[in-house]
Amino acid sequence: MIPITETLHHQLAEQAKAELQEQIAQERKALTEKEQELNKRDASLASAEKDIEKRLQERLEAEKKKLGEAALAKARGEVAVEFADLRADAEEKAEKLKEAQKAELALRKEKRELEEAKQNLQLEVTRTLDKERERIREKAFQDAQEDHRLRDAEKDQKLKDILRVNEELRHKLEQGSQQAQGEVLELQLEEVLRASYPMDDITPVPKGMHGADVIQTVRTRTGALSGSIIWESKRTKAWSDGWITKLKDDQRTARADAAVIVTDALPKDLDGFGLRDGIWIAHPRFVIAVATALRVTLSEVAFAKRASESKNETVEAVFQYLIGPEFRQRVEAIVTTFVDLKKDLDEEKRIAVRRWNKREKQIERVITNTSGMYGDLQGLIGGSMESIPSLEAHPEESSEPAELDVPEPDEPAEPLKEDIPF
Repeated sequence: MIPITETLHHQLAEQAKAELQEQIAQERKALTEKEQELNKRDASLASAEKDIEKRLQERLEAEKKKLGEAALAKARGEVAVEFADLRADAEEKAEKLKEAQKAELALRKEKRELEEAKQNLQLEVTRTLDKERERIREKAFQDAQEDHRLRDAEKDQKLKDILRVNEELRHKLEQGSQQAQGEVLELQLEEVLRASYPMDDITPVPKGMHGADVIQTVRTRTGALSGSIIWESKRTKAWSDGWITKLKDDQRTARADAAVIVTDALPKDLDGFGLRDGIWIAHPRFVIAVATALRVTLSEVAFAKRASESKNETVEAVFQYLIGPEFRQRVEAIVTTFVDLKKDLDEEKRIAVRRWNKREKQIERVITNTSGMYGDLQGLIGGSMESIPSLEAHPEESSEPAELDVPEPDEPAEPLKEDIPF
């Protein structure tokens, strides 16, 4: 079995149609010729009958005049015989006409049968083509569905592979060495201190040497030495009290005036920053605040020390001040005030951003509705409406509203020197 395609169906239909038309034309021609022949015979028969009657009438009239009753009788006999002959001929012609009519009826019946056969053939071919189209459509749909299923399966497998590789990379990154993570935090600490205090000397401790991570030498605007701060950065998940002991040893070795541990993992009883056993502990977001407070205090102490270098009592008083609670409370007050100011500034920024976004959306709605109303009027009125250039679309202008260049309110901005109230 060979499936009938649309091209083969078209060829078969055209061939069958041509054959039927040719056969019908031949039969119609033959029928027309027979009808013409019968019409000619009928016309000739009618003309002959008229001629016979006319001749008979003339002959009767003539015989009446010439002959008497005998001649008239004889003439009538002859006429009767001739008339009988003519009648027989007419009956024969009528019989032939009936046969011709029967043949015509047969031809017409055969024509109808041929037309019905043609319609049945066309209907059957159409049905066959419809079935073939449906079968081809179903097969194409099944093939497309199978191809789509295979593509989905391939995509799912690729997605699984990508997720697996991503998970492996994530594990590898999470399992990175603590040393590398500490180096990154140390570099960030150096950059923050160097950017915030360009007058100070920020010196990283070389790798492999014993000591803290960064040494900050505090200097005044004139370049005078005010003291030094050592910084130790930690990036672990849990706090260790041993860090304080180690940093104290590093502080004595470096002869630093203050020491700070920067870590995400704070002691449980410490919130943000605080002093523990003479060592400052601070979260990374309070680095600038703690550094600013320590710099101000060291500057004041250095100034007092230079003013009373010959007075041991003053030095002792300053030393007692440094290790006493008043110094710690002052530093905490300075840092707390700085943090509160920073929070107020961030809140003001968030409120301003929300207000700007709200007004921007309102302006966008007004412009959109005005443009829509202008377009509706243009569609109703047509070209007779005067153009409004400010509402016409220009290709060089962006359809999207300009974004406000404002900082993200949810992300903590890095404090600037201008933010520090010292």
